[in-house]
Amino acid sequence: MTAYQHIGVKPITGAMGAEVFDVDLSADLDAVTFVEIKRAFHSHLVLIFRDQKLTDQQQYDFSARFGPIIPHPYVKGLPDIPEIFKIIREPGESYSWDSFYHSDLMFLERPPLGATLYAKELPPYGADTAFTNLYLAYETLSDGMKSLLTGLEAVNESGDPQQYSNRYQSMDELAKNDAMGATHPVVRVNPDTGRKALFVSLAFTTRFVGMTEQESLPLLKYLYEHSTQAHLGCRLSWQPGSMAMWDNRVCLHHGVSDYFGEVAKHRRVMQRATIQGEIPIAAAAAEPKVA
Repeated sequence: MTAYQHIGVKPITGAMGAEVFDVDLSADLDAVTFVEIKRAFHSHLVLIFRDQKLTDQQQYDFSARFGPIIPHPYVKGLPDIPEIFKIIREPGESYSWDSFYHSDLMFLERPPLGATLYAKELPPYGADTAFTNLYLAYETLSDGMKSLLTGLEAVNESGDPQQYSNRYQSMDELAKNDAMGATHPVVRVNPDTGRKALFVSLAFTTRFVGMTEQESLPLLKYLYEHSTQAHLGCRLSWQPGSMAMWDNRVCLHHGVSDYFGEVAKHRRVMQRATIQGEIPIAAAAAEPKVA
């Protein structure tokens, strides 16, 4: 707590995540407070702010301090702020928006830097969100595996665009857009920290460049299982008024699909603003050359 002068920061686990206290995100944050929030963001990768009372515009304004806000390519946004959209699960719906650990929109040429997610309506318990740290996923690999992955690229694909909205009663498709895909390095460097992280997920990554899907699958499955080990992550328990944000470049996340019993009887509405990212930088390209 003593490392910050204007906010309180309490880590969630040893691997990642922190609760941030003593800050009202609806206010016009001064530059010094915002710098401390950014420092906590880069240190902990996932932040959650409790007891916030935000308008749609205030969520947008806070998120936009980290970069331009982009719309989802397949889901209709809010009428007045189309860049922000709601993820809605009605009572009785059991399909999960994000049952696989993933990094959002990996199939874009410029995958998001991050996102904010604001809890609008919740079950009384359950429906948490779990995260995992892709810095640690890379750093805990053997030297041999790191060598194998250096320079390797992977193809990431959106799959059927209708899956993002048409399976939900209260979510609408943005347009009849085609499926999308992009090729990214398997090991990327976060330009804000200089640290290396894995960048693959079975949710979107279909194969390695130069290999078939069948040839790629064993290694992709290993990397996914390695990356999603419990000790590399954290889990957020939601409360009304909670807003989380995460570094999408170096985290995987998924909504815990525990829609049973009392949890399944309640509506869950989360509101997301997505922050534009940069073209991923391959680890080898980012390292200084030795004369």
